[in-house]
Amino acid sequence: MGLFDWPAPAFTTLDDLMGDAIGPFGRVLIWGLLCAVISMVLYRVLSPQTRIKQIKADVKTAQKAMTDDDGEDFAHGMRLARAQLGHSFKLVGFVIGPAVLASMPALAMIVWLDGQYGYRCPAPDQTVTISVEPEGSPIEQVGINSDAQDSSCPTIQIPGNLDGQTHVIAPAAAIPVMHQKVWWNHLIGNPAGYLPDDTPVTELRFDLPAQEIIAFGPGWARGWELTFFVALLLASLGIKKGFRIE
Repeated sequence: MGLFDWPAPAFTTLDDLMGDAIGPFGRVLIWGLLCAVISMVLYRVLSPQTRIKQIKADVKTAQKAMTDDDGEDFAHGMRLARAQLGHSFKLVGFVIGPAVLASMPALAMIVWLDGQYGYRCPAPDQTVTISVEPEGSPIEQVGINSDAQDSSCPTIQIPGNLDGQTHVIAPAAAIPVMHQKVWWNHLIGNPAGYLPDDTPVTELRFDLPAQEIIAFGPGWARGWELTFFVALLLASLGIKKGFRIE
């Protein structure tokens, strides 16, 4: 489990509770709204609103001064430009830290949503197209993992580094990529698991069908992403304007 996966059990519990009353579209919509509230509240608490408001006023003043400048004095124009840039960089300096910190819960939620609503395994009687790295490595689908989140996830047999050695890989979730564990998995883990280090196979890609939370419209709009990010954006703008957050 990676750093951004720690909230996942809480997300799953709440999602299961909502699942008793509303469908996937409603749950993803609520997650987008909830993400907006959490992120904007954190940003409001962490950011120096009074200071940011003053700097924004300074930026507008500097912009007006440049607009009103007749351009005859080049040195004066350069001083005005430097002043505007100085205020703009100062504004970025005050905003970027709180913005990054406030986005951390959103990142954790997005990682979880992609695992929860991104893909599904096919029916148990169907095989899955699998790509392997390095190409040509001998692999075989030998069954399904009944203990996985999606009990029809394929079980794969791959070679080991020793003569005659094989490994049975049983993905624990419907994730389209499995690979050997790398450094960034300490931040974002793979719910499906990892390939053993003592195998020449470095990556498996499963051609899994994508989940659809709505049944109409173009294919790219039917997954969780569009619903979530539209809800997140609109709710964030509404909260920012309604509560006058700088």
